[in-house]
Amino acid sequence: MQFIRISLLATVFTLLSLSSACASGSDSGRTDTEATGADNDLSEVSRILAPNESFILDDYVAAGWKKSKQYDIGTVPQAIDIWYGFFSAKDIEIRFYESHEIAKTAGLENAATAIDLNPLQKKVVSGGSAVTKYKAFVVVGNTVLLCEQSIDSCIALTDVLGN
Repeated sequence: MQFIRISLLATVFTLLSLSSACASGSDSGRTDTEATGADNDLSEVSRILAPNESFILDDYVAAGWKKSKQYDIGTVPQAIDIWYGFFSAKDIEIRFYESHEIAKTAGLENAATAIDLNPLQKKVVSGGSAVTKYKAFVVVGNTVLLCEQSIDSCIALTDVLGN
């Protein structure tokens, strides 16, 4: 079962990379590339946005995200900073990476394993082992946002991020 899951994640990762590469050739700085591929669960709960942009913690705070706690990066390979906070009464964890390329590869893979597609399964997340309520994620430039319950809260945050 684990081998099948890894294979599906690899397929999704490859397709996302190709989609993002095609989208980055457009004139627009923002794209809304939906994850596609064999793993239909991920296609409904993930997006890649703003491949040509880079963000810092202050950008998210200025957009209205309320920071609450900084996490140790030791549990998330290649992350350079991790923060937990809130936006529109929803939990959103933000993982920062050196570049969009790292966020859409290592960050996407980490997020795909961190989100909880099975509500009874325990996951190891940045803050420790618990039943996570993160059900979706968004790769936004050099960051990965883990979203509570649905992708909607993360999309709402990214909509005000550049304004």
